[in-house]
Amino acid sequence: MIVSHILLVEDEEKLAQLISEQLRLEGHRVSVASDGKEGYRKWEREQPDLVILDWMLPQLDGVEVCRKIRETSIVPVMMLTAKGNEMEKVWGLEVGADDYMTKPFSTWELKARVRALLRRAAFGQEGKEPSIGNSVLSFSFIQLDKEKREVKLEGRLLVLTPKEYELLELFLTHPGRVYSRAYLMDRIWQSGYLENDRTVDTQISRLRKKFGPYEKTIQTVWGTGYKFNPGDGSDT
Repeated sequence: MIVSHILLVEDEEKLAQLISEQLRLEGHRVSVASDGKEGYRKWEREQPDLVILDWMLPQLDGVEVCRKIRETSIVPVMMLTAKGNEMEKVWGLEVGADDYMTKPFSTWELKARVRALLRRAAFGQEGKEPSIGNSVLSFSFIQLDKEKREVKLEGRLLVLTPKEYELLELFLTHPGRVYSRAYLMDRIWQSGYLENDRTVDTQISRLRKKFGPYEKTIQTVWGTGYKFNPGDGSDT
C-alpha cells in the first residue's frame, strides 16, 4: 500500500471527520481544511500527494480550487459532490479533476479510489519517473545515491552542501511536481517562510550553477516555486 499525505477540503464537519479517520487507518497523513481559501493555502504550503475536494465550499468553490491547482501541478485531485448531474461531472473533470464521487458514498469505495489514484501518480508523468534501484534515483544524466548521499552528473561527482543535497533529493524523487518556497522552507529548513526571504532562491541558484549544461532542468514556476523537469536536459 502507498502511504501518502492527503489534503481533504470538506466543509461538512462530520463527513470530514469520517473520511480523515478512514484514511488515517490506511496509514495516510491527512490535513483538513473547511473552506476553499484555506484549502488552497494548505495545498501551497504543504504540497500533499493527493487532494480530495468538496464541490460546494465556502470562500472559494472546489472547482475553482481545482482549476488553480492545475495551473502549476499534476497532483491527483478527487472531487466530492451531492450533485449527480452528468454535465457537472464533465465540468469537474474538464477543469482537471482525476476522479469524481457523488454523495452519499461508501468509505470502502473512497479508499479504493484513493489507492488507485496514488498508484497511477506513482508512475509519474510521461514516463519521466526516475528509475529506482535500491537507494539510487537515476535519470539519463544524473544519479543520486541515498545511502552514500552522493550525486553524479554524467559520471562526475558533484560536491553539494547538505541543504543542496536535500533539495535535489526531493526534486529527483518527484519530477514534475511544483514545490512552493513556503513548503521548501518548512521541509528543508524547518522554518517559516517570509515574503522577502531569499534563502530558497539563493540555494536554487547555486544548485543550478552546479548543474552546468543541465541548469534548465530546475525550473521556476512564476508566482509559485520550483520543479525538476528532466526532459529539459535530454537535448543538451
